[in-house]
Amino acid sequence: MKAPLRLLALLLAVVLSAAACGVEGESPAESRRKELQQDVDTVLAAGVPGAVVVTADQGEQAANAWGVGDVASRAPMKVDDRFRIGSLAKSYVAVVVLQLVGERKMTLDDTVERWLPGLVPEGGRITVRQLLNHSSGIPNYEENPRYLAPYLAGNVTHVTTPRQLVELGTSLPRKFQPGTDVSYSNTNYTVAGLIIEKVAGTSLATQFDRRIFDPLDLDATYLPTGPDIDGPHAHGYFVLGKPPAADVTRFSPSIAWAGGGIIASSSNVSSFYRALLTGRLLTPALLKEMTTTVTGRSGVTYGLGIVPRRFSCGTWWGHSGNFPGYLVESYATADGQRQATVAMNYDPNSMHQKTKDAVGKLTDAAACPKKE
Repeated sequence: MKAPLRLLALLLAVVLSAAACGVEGESPAESRRKELQQDVDTVLAAGVPGAVVVTADQGEQAANAWGVGDVASRAPMKVDDRFRIGSLAKSYVAVVVLQLVGERKMTLDDTVERWLPGLVPEGGRITVRQLLNHSSGIPNYEENPRYLAPYLAGNVTHVTTPRQLVELGTSLPRKFQPGTDVSYSNTNYTVAGLIIEKVAGTSLATQFDRRIFDPLDLDATYLPTGPDIDGPHAHGYFVLGKPPAADVTRFSPSIAWAGGGIIASSSNVSSFYRALLTGRLLTPALLKEMTTTVTGRSGVTYGLGIVPRRFSCGTWWGHSGNFPGYLVESYATADGQRQATVAMNYDPNSMHQKTKDAVGKLTDAAACPKKE
């Protein structure tokens, strides 16, 4: 009977091991889905139509989708749906600028005036570095009442040019003298996008394609020129006044351009940050420049198009972004080996604080598995 007893003990050990590590044969995506389910349920119960969460370890992605991507048709959210990623675009802009710096076509200490004479008041005192880390003092065009006027009037496909965005920002009182504080401003990245076009001699979209999207095979990522989203995508929702939320999927990307106009799938976003932080896009010296931060009097800390965020399992790097109807957050460990991307088709400006707290908890859970 000794041999059967030993066999029974071995089988029992295998069963217990499987119970501790998850169901035997369960995929990483299935395992992560179970871990995140409760946090996702809380977010959906708060009114968010749908969500996609992509987690990755050593390049192996686990993607899950919940809820609906289209409220009207009740079509389910899909893992390959595309979103407007908002201010995550700033990381992409900073990469292009730093690549141009690496090619010695420009420097971070170049002034705005050198490349765009007369565009920005006192542009000779503002450097490219100060644009990227938001220490320029240039006001945010979003604070100008004229910014959303045509859209709120019902013309959601109205086109605002990049130079008009800059004028909307620079017509406001300066926040502070360049280099003396930090204040987040989309105008900074509009100016940076215009500098890229001046230095490179091509459109910003072309530079994105050549330097990031094509080399990394990000086939679901692009900078749009019109209000429609190509390919499979989630519909975006925004509460205009009183609920229910309105479908604002067709919206002019010109309101954000370099500061937040990119469209991408969640998996593509995770792949971008992995490539960035593992050194595929920048040299170690340039990546160090990107992750060198400045901190303002308010306590806000910012790198060059990238932000450190403290999670329960450590500090990760990335960005959050929203565009009317959408919210996307994506972060990675400093070595780029792990990523967490959370995307939703609901605007954070439409969320109550409890909903925002639930989103924060879900993002932390995506970054930090319970087993840790």
